[in-house]
Amino acid sequence: DVAAETHDHDYQSAVMSLWDNIVNRKYYVTGGMGSGETSEGFGPNYSLRQNAYNESCSTCGLIFFQYKMNLAYHDARYADLYEESMYNALLGSLDLEGRNFYYDNPLDSRGRRYSWHACPCCVGNIPRTLLMIPTWTYVKGKDSLYVNLFIGSTIKVENVAGTNVQMGQKTDYPWSGKVSITVNPETPKRFSIYIRVPNRTTSELYTPTPQVSGLESLAVNGTPVSTKANQGYVVMTRRWRTGDRIDLVLPTQVQRIKASDKIAATSGKVALRYGPLIYSVEAVDQSLDKVLSPASALTAEWRGDLLGGVTVIQGAWADGSPFLAVPNYARDNRLPREDAATPSPTDRRGPRPISSIVWMRDQ
Repeated sequence: DVAAETHDHDYQSAVMSLWDNIVNRKYYVTGGMGSGETSEGFGPNYSLRQNAYNESCSTCGLIFFQYKMNLAYHDARYADLYEESMYNALLGSLDLEGRNFYYDNPLDSRGRRYSWHACPCCVGNIPRTLLMIPTWTYVKGKDSLYVNLFIGSTIKVENVAGTNVQMGQKTDYPWSGKVSITVNPETPKRFSIYIRVPNRTTSELYTPTPQVSGLESLAVNGTPVSTKANQGYVVMTRRWRTGDRIDLVLPTQVQRIKASDKIAATSGKVALRYGPLIYSVEAVDQSLDKVLSPASALTAEWRGDLLGGVTVIQGAWADGSPFLAVPNYARDNRLPREDAATPSPTDRRGPRPISSIVWMRDQ
Protein backbone atom coordinates (compact mmCIF):
# COMPACT_ATOMS: atom_id res chain seq x y z
CA ASP A 1 0.00 0.00 0.00
CA VAL A 2 2.78 2.44 0.91
CA ALA A 3 4.69 1.67 -2.30
CA ALA A 4 1.57 2.22 -4.42
CA GLU A 5 0.52 5.44 -2.70
CA THR A 6 3.92 7.12 -2.41
CA HIS A 7 5.60 5.72 -5.56
CA ASP A 8 8.71 5.41 -3.41
CA HIS A 9 11.28 3.50 -5.47
CA ASP A 10 12.86 1.84 -2.43
CA TYR A 11 9.51 0.45 -1.28
CA GLN A 12 8.61 -0.60 -4.82
CA SER A 13 11.94 -2.38 -5.24
CA ALA A 14 11.49 -4.20 -1.94
CA VAL A 15 7.97 -5.29 -2.84
CA MET A 16 9.01 -6.58 -6.27
CA SER A 17 11.97 -8.43 -4.76
CA LEU A 18 9.68 -10.09 -2.22
CA TRP A 19 7.14 -11.01 -4.91
CA ASP A 20 9.84 -12.50 -7.14
CA ASN A 21 11.24 -14.61 -4.31
CA ILE A 22 7.82 -15.97 -3.38
CA VAL A 23 6.59 -16.74 -6.88
CA ASN A 24 9.82 -17.96 -8.46
CA ARG A 25 11.51 -19.68 -5.49
CA LYS A 26 8.95 -20.68 -2.85
CA TYR A 27 5.61 -21.16 -4.59
CA TYR A 28 3.62 -24.39 -4.76
CA VAL A 29 1.86 -25.44 -7.95
CA THR A 30 -1.47 -25.13 -6.11
CA GLY A 31 -0.86 -21.45 -5.39
CA GLY A 32 0.03 -22.07 -1.76
CA MET A 33 3.15 -21.10 0.14
CA GLY A 34 4.94 -21.76 3.41
CA SER A 35 7.36 -24.68 3.43
CA GLY A 36 9.33 -23.99 6.59
CA GLU A 37 11.26 -26.97 7.89
CA THR A 38 10.24 -26.36 11.50
CA SER A 39 7.59 -23.65 11.36
CA GLU A 40 4.81 -22.04 9.35
CA GLY A 41 7.35 -19.79 7.61
CA PHE A 42 9.51 -20.12 4.52
CA GLY A 43 12.34 -22.54 4.03
CA PRO A 44 15.34 -22.11 1.72
CA ASN A 45 14.86 -21.33 -1.96
CA TYR A 46 13.41 -24.26 -3.92
CA SER A 47 12.66 -26.21 -0.74
CA LEU A 48 9.11 -27.25 -1.62
CA ARG A 49 8.50 -30.45 0.28
CA GLN A 50 5.20 -32.11 -0.57
CA ASN A 51 4.37 -32.74 3.09
CA ALA A 52 4.97 -29.12 4.11
CA TYR A 53 2.66 -26.60 5.70
CA ASN A 54 0.94 -24.53 3.02
CA GLU A 55 -1.10 -22.96 5.80
CA SER A 56 -4.57 -21.79 4.76
CA CYS A 57 -3.98 -18.34 6.26
CA SER A 58 -0.80 -18.01 4.20
CA THR A 59 -2.89 -18.55 1.08
CA CYS A 60 -5.29 -15.84 2.22
CA GLY A 61 -2.41 -13.43 2.74
CA LEU A 62 -0.87 -14.29 -0.63
CA ILE A 63 -4.16 -13.64 -2.43
CA PHE A 64 -4.50 -10.22 -0.81
CA PHE A 65 -0.88 -9.46 -1.74
CA GLN A 66 -1.43 -10.42 -5.39
CA TYR A 67 -4.63 -8.37 -5.48
CA LYS A 68 -2.83 -5.28 -4.17
CA MET A 69 -0.08 -5.81 -6.76
CA ASN A 70 -2.72 -5.93 -9.49
CA LEU A 71 -4.26 -2.70 -8.23
CA ALA A 72 -0.87 -1.00 -8.16
CA TYR A 73 0.44 -2.12 -11.55
CA HIS A 74 -2.65 -3.22 -13.55
CA ASP A 75 -0.70 -6.26 -14.72
CA ALA A 76 -2.78 -9.40 -15.27
CA ARG A 77 -0.08 -11.76 -14.01
CA TYR A 78 -1.02 -10.90 -10.43
CA ALA A 79 -4.65 -11.78 -11.14
CA ASP A 80 -3.47 -15.01 -12.81
CA LEU A 81 -1.83 -15.95 -9.54
CA TYR A 82 -4.66 -15.02 -7.19
CA GLU A 83 -7.03 -17.00 -9.41
CA GLU A 84 -4.67 -19.98 -9.14
CA SER A 85 -4.48 -19.67 -5.36
CA MET A 86 -8.24 -19.22 -5.04
CA TYR A 87 -9.32 -22.26 -7.06
CA ASN A 88 -6.73 -24.63 -5.64
CA ALA A 89 -5.22 -23.69 -2.28
CA LEU A 90 -8.07 -21.61 -0.85
CA LEU A 91 -11.10 -23.62 -1.99
CA GLY A 92 -9.16 -26.79 -1.21
CA SER A 93 -8.88 -25.78 2.42
CA LEU A 94 -12.65 -26.28 2.87
CA ASP A 95 -14.80 -29.36 2.47
CA LEU A 96 -17.63 -29.24 -0.05
CA GLU A 97 -20.18 -28.42 2.66
CA GLY A 98 -18.12 -25.49 3.91
CA ARG A 99 -18.13 -26.84 7.47
CA ASN A 100 -14.64 -28.23 8.03
CA PHE A 101 -11.24 -26.86 7.06
CA TYR A 102 -7.58 -27.69 6.73
CA TYR A 103 -5.17 -25.69 8.85
CA ASP A 104 -2.32 -26.87 6.64
CA ASN A 105 -2.55 -28.12 3.05
CA PRO A 106 0.33 -30.48 2.14
CA LEU A 107 0.23 -31.69 -1.44
CA ASP A 108 0.84 -35.23 -0.21
CA SER A 109 -2.31 -35.24 1.89
CA ARG A 110 -2.85 -37.69 4.74
CA GLY A 111 -4.77 -35.49 7.15
CA ARG A 112 -8.38 -34.60 7.71
CA ARG A 113 -10.20 -31.31 7.83
CA TYR A 114 -11.06 -29.88 11.24
CA SER A 115 -14.39 -28.65 12.53
CA TRP A 116 -12.34 -26.52 14.94
CA HIS A 117 -8.67 -25.94 15.68
CA ALA A 118 -6.82 -24.86 18.81
CA CYS A 119 -5.28 -22.06 16.74
CA PRO A 120 -8.48 -20.77 15.09
CA CYS A 121 -7.03 -18.15 12.72
CA CYS A 122 -8.32 -19.99 9.64
CA VAL A 123 -11.90 -19.91 10.95
CA GLY A 124 -12.13 -16.19 10.25
CA ASN A 125 -9.53 -15.79 7.52
CA ILE A 126 -10.95 -18.28 5.02
CA PRO A 127 -14.52 -16.86 4.92
CA ARG A 128 -13.36 -13.23 4.93
CA THR A 129 -11.14 -14.00 1.95
CA LEU A 130 -13.95 -15.75 0.08
CA LEU A 131 -16.16 -12.72 0.69
CA MET A 132 -13.67 -10.70 -1.35
CA ILE A 133 -14.38 -12.60 -4.58
CA PRO A 134 -16.64 -9.82 -6.00
CA THR A 135 -13.85 -7.32 -5.33
CA TRP A 136 -11.26 -9.48 -7.10
CA THR A 137 -13.53 -10.14 -10.08
CA TYR A 138 -13.86 -6.53 -11.27
CA VAL A 139 -11.46 -3.62 -10.77
CA LYS A 140 -12.22 -0.01 -11.60
CA GLY A 141 -9.57 2.12 -13.31
CA LYS A 142 -9.56 5.60 -14.83
CA ASP A 143 -12.52 5.59 -17.23
CA SER A 144 -12.17 1.82 -17.38
CA LEU A 145 -13.21 -1.53 -15.95
CA TYR A 146 -11.02 -4.61 -15.58
CA VAL A 147 -12.50 -8.12 -15.70
CA ASN A 148 -10.05 -10.23 -13.70
CA LEU A 149 -12.08 -13.35 -12.91
CA PHE A 150 -14.61 -15.29 -14.94
CA ILE A 151 -17.46 -16.03 -12.55
CA GLY A 152 -21.21 -15.91 -13.06
CA SER A 153 -22.11 -12.60 -11.45
CA THR A 154 -23.85 -9.23 -11.62
CA ILE A 155 -22.30 -6.04 -10.29
CA LYS A 156 -23.00 -2.31 -10.45
CA VAL A 157 -19.99 0.00 -10.67
CA GLU A 158 -20.50 3.69 -10.01
CA ASN A 159 -19.06 6.60 -11.97
CA VAL A 160 -17.27 5.00 -14.88
CA ALA A 161 -16.62 7.87 -17.32
CA GLY A 162 -19.50 9.72 -15.69
CA THR A 163 -22.10 6.95 -15.63
CA ASN A 164 -22.99 3.91 -13.55
CA VAL A 165 -22.40 0.57 -15.23
CA GLN A 166 -23.98 -2.80 -14.54
CA MET A 167 -21.84 -5.75 -15.60
CA GLY A 168 -23.13 -9.31 -15.81
CA GLN A 169 -21.31 -12.55 -16.54
CA LYS A 170 -22.74 -15.91 -17.58
CA THR A 171 -20.33 -18.83 -17.59
CA ASP A 172 -19.71 -22.30 -16.21
CA TYR A 173 -15.95 -21.68 -16.11
CA PRO A 174 -13.72 -23.41 -15.08
CA TRP A 175 -15.54 -26.44 -16.47
CA SER A 176 -15.69 -24.82 -19.91
CA GLY A 177 -14.10 -21.70 -21.38
CA LYS A 178 -17.21 -19.96 -22.70
CA VAL A 179 -17.92 -16.58 -21.09
CA SER A 180 -20.61 -14.02 -21.96
CA ILE A 181 -20.39 -10.52 -20.45
CA THR A 182 -23.22 -8.00 -20.70
CA VAL A 183 -22.42 -4.30 -20.38
CA ASN A 184 -25.23 -1.98 -19.25
CA PRO A 185 -24.25 1.68 -18.75
CA GLU A 186 -27.08 3.92 -17.55
CA THR A 187 -26.20 6.32 -20.37
CA PRO A 188 -24.07 5.60 -23.46
CA LYS A 189 -20.46 6.47 -22.68
CA ARG A 190 -17.02 5.88 -24.13
CA PHE A 191 -14.75 3.91 -21.80
CA SER A 192 -12.40 0.95 -21.84
CA ILE A 193 -13.02 -2.63 -20.74
CA TYR A 194 -9.97 -4.78 -20.05
CA ILE A 195 -10.39 -8.56 -20.29
CA ARG A 196 -7.73 -10.69 -18.60
CA VAL A 197 -6.08 -13.23 -20.86
CA PRO A 198 -5.06 -16.09 -18.52
CA ASN A 199 -1.39 -17.03 -18.46
CA ARG A 200 -0.54 -20.25 -16.63
CA THR A 201 3.24 -19.76 -16.85
CA THR A 202 3.75 -16.76 -14.56
CA SER A 203 5.89 -18.72 -12.09
CA GLU A 204 9.28 -19.78 -13.43
CA LEU A 205 9.08 -22.92 -11.30
CA TYR A 206 6.57 -24.82 -13.46
CA THR A 207 6.36 -25.65 -17.16
CA PRO A 208 3.07 -26.95 -18.60
CA THR A 209 2.69 -29.08 -21.73
CA PRO A 210 1.06 -28.33 -24.09
CA GLN A 211 1.45 -24.57 -23.79
CA VAL A 212 -1.94 -22.86 -23.65
CA SER A 213 -2.13 -19.12 -24.14
CA GLY A 214 -4.34 -16.36 -25.47
CA LEU A 215 -8.07 -16.45 -26.13
CA GLU A 216 -9.65 -18.85 -28.59
CA SER A 217 -12.07 -16.14 -29.67
CA LEU A 218 -13.37 -12.70 -28.68
CA ALA A 219 -16.36 -10.80 -30.08
CA VAL A 220 -18.42 -7.70 -29.28
CA ASN A 221 -22.07 -7.97 -30.31
CA GLY A 222 -21.12 -10.88 -32.55
CA THR A 223 -18.29 -9.09 -34.36
CA PRO A 224 -14.82 -10.61 -33.84
CA VAL A 225 -12.20 -8.30 -32.35
CA SER A 226 -8.44 -8.58 -31.90
CA THR A 227 -7.21 -10.78 -29.06
CA LYS A 228 -3.80 -9.10 -28.85
CA ALA A 229 -2.96 -8.52 -25.19
CA ASN A 230 -0.92 -5.89 -23.37
CA GLN A 231 0.23 -6.66 -19.81
CA GLY A 232 -2.10 -9.64 -19.95
CA TYR A 233 -5.25 -7.74 -20.95
CA VAL A 234 -7.19 -7.29 -24.17
CA VAL A 235 -8.58 -3.75 -24.15
CA MET A 236 -11.77 -2.66 -25.92
CA THR A 237 -12.43 1.08 -26.01
CA ARG A 238 -15.71 2.21 -27.50
CA ARG A 239 -18.98 3.95 -26.80
CA TRP A 240 -20.78 1.33 -24.76
CA ARG A 241 -24.57 1.08 -24.76
CA THR A 242 -27.05 -0.93 -22.70
CA GLY A 243 -27.21 -4.51 -23.91
CA ASP A 244 -23.74 -4.64 -25.47
CA ARG A 245 -22.32 -8.13 -25.16
CA ILE A 246 -18.79 -9.48 -25.03
CA ASP A 247 -18.36 -13.17 -25.85
CA LEU A 248 -15.07 -14.96 -25.34
CA VAL A 249 -13.73 -18.48 -25.21
CA LEU A 250 -10.85 -19.31 -22.88
CA PRO A 251 -8.67 -22.32 -23.73
CA THR A 252 -9.24 -25.29 -21.41
CA GLN A 253 -7.40 -28.54 -21.92
CA VAL A 254 -5.47 -31.09 -19.91
CA GLN A 255 -1.87 -30.02 -19.26
CA ARG A 256 1.03 -31.96 -17.77
CA ILE A 257 3.26 -29.89 -15.50
CA LYS A 258 6.94 -30.45 -14.81
CA ALA A 259 8.71 -28.60 -12.01
CA SER A 260 12.12 -26.97 -12.14
CA ASP A 261 15.07 -29.32 -11.68
CA LYS A 262 16.03 -27.13 -8.73
CA ILE A 263 13.11 -28.58 -6.72
CA ALA A 264 14.33 -31.92 -5.41
CA ALA A 265 10.93 -32.97 -4.04
CA THR A 266 9.29 -33.13 -7.48
CA SER A 267 12.14 -34.70 -9.44
CA GLY A 268 10.82 -37.42 -11.76
CA LYS A 269 7.22 -36.42 -11.12
CA VAL A 270 4.37 -34.81 -13.03
CA ALA A 271 1.24 -32.86 -12.04
CA LEU A 272 -1.94 -32.20 -14.01
CA ARG A 273 -4.00 -29.11 -14.69
CA TYR A 274 -7.24 -28.33 -16.53
CA GLY A 275 -7.94 -24.63 -16.95
CA PRO A 276 -6.98 -23.02 -13.62
CA LEU A 277 -7.52 -26.26 -11.67
CA ILE A 278 -4.73 -28.45 -10.31
CA TYR A 279 -5.68 -32.11 -9.91
CA SER A 280 -5.11 -34.78 -7.28
CA VAL A 281 -5.29 -38.55 -7.43
CA GLU A 282 -6.92 -40.24 -4.44
CA ALA A 283 -6.39 -43.64 -2.87
CA VAL A 284 -10.12 -44.28 -2.99
CA ASP A 285 -9.81 -44.62 -6.78
CA GLN A 286 -6.37 -46.22 -7.27
CA SER A 287 -3.04 -47.02 -5.67
CA LEU A 288 -0.85 -43.94 -5.29
CA ASP A 289 2.47 -45.66 -6.05
CA LYS A 290 1.74 -46.10 -9.75
CA VAL A 291 3.56 -44.47 -12.66
CA LEU A 292 1.95 -42.16 -15.23
CA SER A 293 3.51 -42.60 -18.64
CA PRO A 294 4.07 -39.56 -20.90
CA ALA A 295 2.41 -41.65 -23.62
CA SER A 296 -0.79 -42.14 -21.62
CA ALA A 297 -3.73 -40.41 -23.31
CA LEU A 298 -5.59 -38.22 -20.82
CA THR A 299 -9.03 -36.72 -21.35
CA ALA A 300 -11.30 -34.38 -19.39
CA GLU A 301 -14.84 -35.58 -18.74
CA TRP A 302 -17.75 -34.04 -16.84
CA ARG A 303 -19.03 -36.22 -13.98
CA GLY A 304 -22.26 -34.86 -12.57
CA ASP A 305 -22.51 -37.83 -10.20
CA LEU A 306 -19.20 -37.19 -8.46
CA LEU A 307 -18.32 -34.67 -5.74
CA GLY A 308 -21.23 -32.38 -6.52
CA GLY A 309 -20.34 -32.30 -10.21
CA VAL A 310 -16.74 -31.98 -11.41
CA THR A 311 -14.64 -32.38 -14.52
CA VAL A 312 -12.31 -35.32 -13.95
CA ILE A 313 -9.16 -36.29 -15.82
CA GLN A 314 -9.12 -39.92 -16.83
CA GLY A 315 -6.94 -42.30 -18.75
CA ALA A 316 -4.62 -45.18 -17.86
CA TRP A 317 -1.55 -45.66 -15.70
CA ALA A 318 1.61 -47.07 -17.28
CA ASP A 319 0.53 -50.56 -16.17
CA GLY A 320 -2.77 -50.21 -18.04
CA SER A 321 -4.98 -49.82 -14.97
CA PRO A 322 -7.63 -47.04 -14.93
CA PHE A 323 -6.45 -43.56 -13.97
CA LEU A 324 -8.73 -40.95 -12.39
CA ALA A 325 -7.85 -37.49 -11.06
CA VAL A 326 -10.20 -35.03 -9.37
CA PRO A 327 -9.78 -31.29 -8.78
CA ASN A 328 -7.46 -30.69 -5.85
CA TYR A 329 -10.07 -28.55 -4.09
CA ALA A 330 -12.44 -31.55 -3.99
CA ARG A 331 -10.02 -34.03 -2.41
CA ASP A 332 -10.88 -35.82 0.83
CA ASN A 333 -14.64 -35.44 0.45
CA ARG A 334 -15.42 -39.15 0.12
CA LEU A 335 -15.15 -42.16 2.40
CA PRO A 336 -12.26 -44.60 2.05
CA ARG A 337 -13.36 -47.82 0.41
CA GLU A 338 -13.35 -49.81 3.64
CA ASP A 339 -15.33 -47.13 5.52
CA ALA A 340 -17.83 -46.81 2.68
CA ALA A 341 -18.40 -50.56 2.79
CA THR A 342 -18.65 -50.79 6.59
CA PRO A 343 -19.40 -47.34 8.04
CA SER A 344 -18.73 -46.90 11.74
CA PRO A 345 -21.27 -44.44 13.20
CA THR A 346 -19.72 -44.80 16.65
CA ASP A 347 -16.33 -43.48 15.56
CA ARG A 348 -16.38 -40.04 17.18
CA ARG A 349 -13.42 -38.89 15.10
CA GLY A 350 -15.38 -39.28 11.88
CA PRO A 351 -14.25 -41.21 8.80
CA ARG A 352 -10.61 -41.77 8.12
CA PRO A 353 -9.08 -39.35 5.62
CA ILE A 354 -8.38 -40.32 2.02
CA SER A 355 -4.74 -40.13 1.04
CA SER A 356 -4.07 -38.07 -2.08
CA ILE A 357 -1.14 -36.69 -4.06
CA VAL A 358 -0.67 -33.91 -6.60
CA TRP A 359 2.71 -35.00 -7.97
CA MET A 360 2.74 -38.49 -9.55
CA ARG A 361 5.70 -40.61 -10.58
CA ASP A 362 6.58 -40.04 -14.21
CA GLN A 363 8.38 -42.45 -16.54
